[in-house]
Amino acid sequence: MRLTFWKRRGVERKEISTNNILEIVSLIRARLSRRVRDVEARERELFEQVVRAHVERDQERAAMYAEELVELRKSLRKLVHANLLLEGVLYRVEAVKDLQDASKVVLPLREVLAIASREIRGIAPTASDELNKLVNMMEDLSAEVGNFSGAIITETRLSDEARKILEEASAIAARRRNEKGMD
Repeated sequence: MRLTFWKRRGVERKEISTNNILEIVSLIRARLSRRVRDVEARERELFEQVVRAHVERDQERAAMYAEELVELRKSLRKLVHANLLLEGVLYRVEAVKDLQDASKVVLPLREVLAIASREIRGIAPTASDELNKLVNMMEDLSAEVGNFSGAIITETRLSDEARKILEEASAIAARRRNEKGMD
């Protein structure tokens, strides 16, 4: 018997199965993969703008693009990390499906999904919301099986990356200037 105060508001109750989880995670992963490709393309464009600014000897503009590139790369790392986490989840859920041992595997998977959701919250909000729904489904499964625990999130911090981008772009720009005879 499930008490009414335990129900989540606005969340409809679905039958939880490994097939549902596999389908949802695969869909979210496909969306994230598309987003990763888009961000990678934008990263290449921005780096090319940094190089062009160096070729034109516009250090201020190069620095501005480099800072923007740093932020884009942070987002890209989070997207790629979340995508890899989802790949791991897919493999484990498939193993659960094969082994029918959900009670021992659901809790760590739920925590991984919660971390992935938090990492991409500001970058890919739709995917983050989908992951949160999946986390809620897994919490229901955990409650039915008898496991429940909160997720822990770790924050990563990057340093001196803009300087590294500028150095790399400067070297490429110098090489291009030499090739074109623009000294």
